[in-house]
Amino acid sequence: MTSIRSYFNRAIIRQDLKQYGWIGILYLLALILFIPFIMLFDGRQGVPIVKLSSLYQVAGGASLPLLIIFPVLAGTFIFRYLHAKAPSDLFHGLPITRSQLLTSHLFSALVLVTVPVWITAVITALIRPYTDYYYVYDLSAVWEFGVIFTVLGMFVCAFTILMAICFGQTLVQLVVTYGLLITPTWLILLGIAHIKHFLFGFHNYYFENGYSTIISIEKLTPLLRISGASTEPFGWFELTLYFGLAVIFLILGYLLYRKRDGAAASHTVVYRFLTPIFMILVMLFCSLVAGLYMSSMKENGSGMLITGYILGGIFGFLLVQMVLHRTWLVFHRKTLVHGILYGMLLAVIMYIPVSNVGGYESRVPEPADVKGVLLGDVSLSFVYEYDRFNSQTQQRRTNLNPYFTDDQEYAAAIMNLHKALVDNQKDGEVSIADYTNDTQAITIGYELKNGHRMMRKYVFDGSKFEAYLKPIMENDYYKKQQYTTKELNEENTSRIVLTSSYSDKNTQIIDPKDIKQFKELLLQEVMNMSYEDQINAREQNAWAYVELQNFSNKYGNYRNLSWNKSFKKLTAWMEQKGYADKVRLVPSDISAMTITRNINNTGFTIDPNVEDANLEYYSHMAKLAGETRVTKDDDKAKVLQSQKDFSVYADYSEDEAPYLVLVKFNNGQNVIWTLKNFPDELK
Repeated sequence: MTSIRSYFNRAIIRQDLKQYGWIGILYLLALILFIPFIMLFDGRQGVPIVKLSSLYQVAGGASLPLLIIFPVLAGTFIFRYLHAKAPSDLFHGLPITRSQLLTSHLFSALVLVTVPVWITAVITALIRPYTDYYYVYDLSAVWEFGVIFTVLGMFVCAFTILMAICFGQTLVQLVVTYGLLITPTWLILLGIAHIKHFLFGFHNYYFENGYSTIISIEKLTPLLRISGASTEPFGWFELTLYFGLAVIFLILGYLLYRKRDGAAASHTVVYRFLTPIFMILVMLFCSLVAGLYMSSMKENGSGMLITGYILGGIFGFLLVQMVLHRTWLVFHRKTLVHGILYGMLLAVIMYIPVSNVGGYESRVPEPADVKGVLLGDVSLSFVYEYDRFNSQTQQRRTNLNPYFTDDQEYAAAIMNLHKALVDNQKDGEVSIADYTNDTQAITIGYELKNGHRMMRKYVFDGSKFEAYLKPIMENDYYKKQQYTTKELNEENTSRIVLTSSYSDKNTQIIDPKDIKQFKELLLQEVMNMSYEDQINAREQNAWAYVELQNFSNKYGNYRNLSWNKSFKKLTAWMEQKGYADKVRLVPSDISAMTITRNINNTGFTIDPNVEDANLEYYSHMAKLAGETRVTKDDDKAKVLQSQKDFSVYADYSEDEAPYLVLVKFNNGQNVIWTLKNFPDELK
């Protein structure tokens, strides 16, 4: 029976350390520079002492990238003999088994990866009494640093060695090593970008940020997880997982190394079963990148997207063929047959996620299964942060997330809208090029009783679903969430600042009695808003924007409130108190006003060198249709009451904006507005 000691060939280990010891020396110097050296000679003055929970938090985690550099270098250089025929024949001709050879080289690599870590740990422990001017840490943090860097270094090194065994060229091995260490990121991000083009209701933002599983892309990607560990330290379960993966990689390395052909040196891929995987991954990456790039060149460019997928797949296939055969002369009948087969396989792989398997697009939960609902523009980051806090306290989702509501009437209205969108899928979805004033972009979320969460995102023509939107938007809960009425109920407002939508007019309300009355009236107006009022408020500019200031509020002031033109009671109160004309636009603020027609298909093109494209567009229309000057204050007041914003980049049609208004203010500012109806008095 072979002795355990015979697996560690001292001559091979000595030669490895003599030849590649510089890797370990550089690793040690880098670790010392980024941890104990900084801790001893940090020249910060007047900065509070830092209590360290992990040593790799020093200098913002500058030592963490070393874990994805030096372990890769150690695994690559020590096993570089596998990628050249002469060194490979020499080592494999030695009178030892392959297992003994691999064990000896593996031991050398682990020495280069682990010894610098523990030398750094010992130095950091010894200097602890001299660093308390700037840093305070326990010895447990030192040993934790040693364990974490050892395990992660072993993981990266073991994976690098496995790749060195599987591939026959050093450059290819390095590219594949880093590529696979970051694969979850590009695969998830590109996959999400692909799915959102085809799957109705897919909420790409929800999945891009990992909100669906409370697992971020960084955690799923070893390279990003290691380099970003300073912001979220490793847990012992996660560390154990990385150690287990390192062991699995080493076991696979032993199994594959025994079967490795001695003549495989310089071959791109050593094992034939890896070629299809290598081919598909490269083709998938190239296809997705090319498709998404070409689709971004043209809005709603489905044809460009598919064309990009095809061209990218062909490019990826030919690229791998050239790398495998180490020549560009790969154009023959066999290549064509293989290309068609791989193309069909790639098409299947890309089709499955968007094939609506399981009825993703048409799925609407039953009312009995719903615990809470969410709708609107609630930031999903708030939902995520609440979930993460509960998960850290072992109470995740025991209570309903506060951004969801269990109001049954509100939930029923949302589910009715959801069913209508699903039933009218072809008519309900709106492409970017079809955006109008009636376009609605909403998020619908369900917290289910089984603990799962269902999120959808829809963009649709709101005018076609008015019957379903109205009971939602007139619901008190919706208004409280959308218009944040909480601040209007608070008593500690120090001052109210109102700022005009245009011009530089503004005024302040500082009298406590007036502040109270203003807030009460604004709250009443918000809660009494009809569906039509809310739609018009989106299209029309408010008379003024409202900022509630609280001098004792260290988190800032609240600004997302408006004095809308539909608020009759508030307007009357503002006029009675003398605040109204100090802030809202009035005819006397306007030096000139003219109206012209908006005509479709006139051949106008936007000149990127023009300072004001809106003004150029108005001038173009005025030359074609002429213009009418508005001189009477009553007529100006009517325009001010009904005006809406205009932007040539929004591509307003004649039906949506039949008239354009050029307004010149006394302060020199010029704006273009849209007008639905031409004033009768001017006809």
